[in-house]
Amino acid sequence: MTPSDIAETEARVAACLAGIERRDYAEALRVGLQILAADAGHRAGIHIVGLAHLRLNDPEQALPLLEDVLRANPRNGLVQWQLAQALQAIGEPARALIHFDAAEALGIVDTQLQEQRFDTALQLFTKAGDWAQYDRAQRLVRQSVLASTRWVVGEHALASPYFSNATLLHAAKNHAAAVIAQLPPMTAYQHRAPSRKIRLGFVGCDFYEQATSYLTTGFIESIDRDRFEVFAYEFGDEPPLTPYRRRVMQAYDHFLSIRSLPDDDAAVRIHGDSIDVLFSIKNPASTRLGIFARRPAAIQIHYLYYPGTSGMPFFDYLIADDIVVPPQLEPAYVEKILRLPGCYQPNDSQRPHARDIPRSNRALPEDALMLANFGQLYKLTPDLFDLWCGILRRHPRCLLWLLSGDEPIRKRLRHQAAARGVEPQRLIFTEHTDTQQHLDRLRQADLVLDTYPYGGHTLSSDALWAGTPVVTRCGETFASRVAASLLASVGMSDLITSSELEYVSKIDSLLQHPEQLRDWRRHLDEGRSSFTLFDSAAYADKFEAAMSALIERHWC
Repeated sequence: MTPSDIAETEARVAACLAGIERRDYAEALRVGLQILAADAGHRAGIHIVGLAHLRLNDPEQALPLLEDVLRANPRNGLVQWQLAQALQAIGEPARALIHFDAAEALGIVDTQLQEQRFDTALQLFTKAGDWAQYDRAQRLVRQSVLASTRWVVGEHALASPYFSNATLLHAAKNHAAAVIAQLPPMTAYQHRAPSRKIRLGFVGCDFYEQATSYLTTGFIESIDRDRFEVFAYEFGDEPPLTPYRRRVMQAYDHFLSIRSLPDDDAAVRIHGDSIDVLFSIKNPASTRLGIFARRPAAIQIHYLYYPGTSGMPFFDYLIADDIVVPPQLEPAYVEKILRLPGCYQPNDSQRPHARDIPRSNRALPEDALMLANFGQLYKLTPDLFDLWCGILRRHPRCLLWLLSGDEPIRKRLRHQAAARGVEPQRLIFTEHTDTQQHLDRLRQADLVLDTYPYGGHTLSSDALWAGTPVVTRCGETFASRVAASLLASVGMSDLITSSELEYVSKIDSLLQHPEQLRDWRRHLDEGRSSFTLFDSAAYADKFEAAMSALIERHWC
């Protein structure tokens, strides 16, 4: 290369750097490509083109170039960070986390890096079976929540074995502070004691074939209309008008859409309806929390959908029972605990009954012991999967029946099973299906293995309704204690365990004595019509009593 060629290349590099400085990445890419056309191995040119692709939202083009740069200079913290960003953008958070950590170890101190690494760790919460960086991601998220104002709320936090009650409470409070900081000034509403029927209002967006309505519709229909008037306030997209959707809508005295109303107007409407007790049946990250923040009702309750504290100061109560929130665990909740006798979870007496259908209809072996869990796969942790694979190794007749994710998830889980000494074909996957077929396949299973720390809630009550026993491990969080409450309410406390060792020992014992599984099935079949867990009218009675007592206490 002649001196003039060198000078021209240096000028182009300077032009690229100037373009990057003023964020003109398209110009930097154009000139960078000229550098590589003259010298395909130019180190600065490769880096410039890779960075330009990254900043132009083309991480697939950026990745191999940045990897090339890093191989030549692995101690360049800036390149480590850029490579981490590219990996995060293409959906490889486990690899990205390694490079974010390397960038920090090499001296990059930047709040943006911290935020991006936190977001990457959160991505790993949702990748079932992708456990290469599981421990690191879980610890990073937990540390970030406890050490700063960062927050994570929702189902994946409940599924984290690193999130104790104290951590969940901290995260919920951080989230609440962020929500409240964004609220405008609000005028307080005046409330009066009811002088007519008590009015109950339920705010949510799942008034269709979804678990919340699946649980609540029967008892809403059974509420005494001489004493109560029941309102539904629906937001979100409007679902198709199916027969079940029609039933849900007809269960309420007043079914009202607030999807087009801003929070202020929705609160005005609810207050104008003189609602005495207002229930949120959505998660704490709901887009409509602003309605409750305006306090349109005298009493506001966080109910059923999310099994944990909301962290929000505008929810007065959380409905629970003696098992899901015993008195000694109350400090983990911002809300006061309103306990119902028996199990807090409602169920629908009108749900279909499971049918006895031959396993051969699903191409399943009749002589196998089918261990099932049809919960969401994000509830499955590496430690729990270790336990399940150990059970499979000890009991060669057993198959593990799981709800199917996409093909990459199935492939990852089969790979994880093989790594633990279990033949991958012993994992059987099933798709989402309608209620009848879901109950039918639960009955085809011999035993449901509950997940931990986020156990099965609707799944567990469905299994018991279908006649299939469930073994659960009860922890300290609400989410880990629901199956225990359900089992206790149908006289099956013997299947509640409180440690990893006890959980495995109980399952082993049942599999060694399958006649016990048949006895539990007989117990469920014979008691189905008499268990209060499955009695919508009985649940309505205790719910009414709790609401009447609550109103009396509030206004006395």
